[in-house]
Amino acid sequence: MNNTKQCCDNSSIHNSVESIHRHLLHDYRMKIIEVEMAVFQARQTRSMTKIQRYFNSTPLKNAFSRWMVYGAYANRFYTITELVNEMHSNRQTISTMINECEAEGWIEVQKKGATVSCQASQPLIEAMEMYCEWRKDIAGVQIGIAHHRLMDFEKLMQEQFASSEQNMPI
Repeated sequence: MNNTKQCCDNSSIHNSVESIHRHLLHDYRMKIIEVEMAVFQARQTRSMTKIQRYFNSTPLKNAFSRWMVYGAYANRFYTITELVNEMHSNRQTISTMINECEAEGWIEVQKKGATVSCQASQPLIEAMEMYCEWRKDIAGVQIGIAHHRLMDFEKLMQEQFASSEQNMPI
């Protein structure tokens, strides 16, 4: 009789733990989606400057800005071939973006023989840093708390599980 009660209590506890975990995961996922929705809205409305209009005009141009700034931060230049492969695009499209961005002064281009490589110049880096600051603020508020709650709960459950396994008789 005692074993049955303990079994039911453990089952009840397990269901409660699962329910809390599902709730925390649901909350975390909602916060991620809220941030992604805010990012989408910002890309539609953040057109105050020429650089914003250009890089928010298509998903590929938006991604290209990230590759360029990453290159500057990592102190490396990306070749057209690398960009084509990593961005799953084609040479003509990448070459067009490079030419347009170089003409605006948003990227630095190096030409060594037939190889063209590029990375962000200071205006693009500064624009990306402003975006990252905005993104940090919105992500910290939206996702940060939900993420910490979920991670803390999962860590607690792992610790509880590990300690209860150590206390089990063989």
